[in-house]
Amino acid sequence: MAEQKLSLKLATEEDAEFIYEMMQNKEYQKHYLDRLLYKSVEETRIEMRKMGREAKIGKVFYFVVLLGKKRIGVLNVYKINAKDKRGSIGYGIMREEWGKGLGSKICALGIEYIKKNLNLHTIEATADSNNEASKKVLEKNGFVLLGTAKDYYFDRGKYIDRDLYWKVLK
Repeated sequence: MAEQKLSLKLATEEDAEFIYEMMQNKEYQKHYLDRLLYKSVEETRIEMRKMGREAKIGKVFYFVVLLGKKRIGVLNVYKINAKDKRGSIGYGIMREEWGKGLGSKICALGIEYIKKNLNLHTIEATADSNNEASKKVLEKNGFVLLGTAKDYYFDRGKYIDRDLYWKVLK
């Protein structure tokens, strides 16, 4: 059987149920900010409409990751600063697909999209200090750990640290 191809498609309202369901996994939620976990399918639909509008003006790009025709995750390019040619990248994969090496391939696909379409010079990513898999994904894709940003986010009633990664695109 031929290996299925990974691809990105801009998320739409039709992806809301998949995105919401993926985010309901408790293991998945451990590494995700609570504010980014949608509370209902309808809230997810509303956010996907908003992301679609923001993509049209080059502010945010929120993708569903496909393996063949199957949805397996999301990838987000955000904090786009056109003046400094800088942005941020984030990703999430459904729990059932963890441990298969897909994270590194998804991140690479996101970097490829950024290089081809967004004319950015640098990208950053943050990772939960306890999420070894995500940190490996970033390192495999040429990101350099700048350090741990103390109290980077306020989440679930407390400040949390994030490991801050940086990549200069060539």
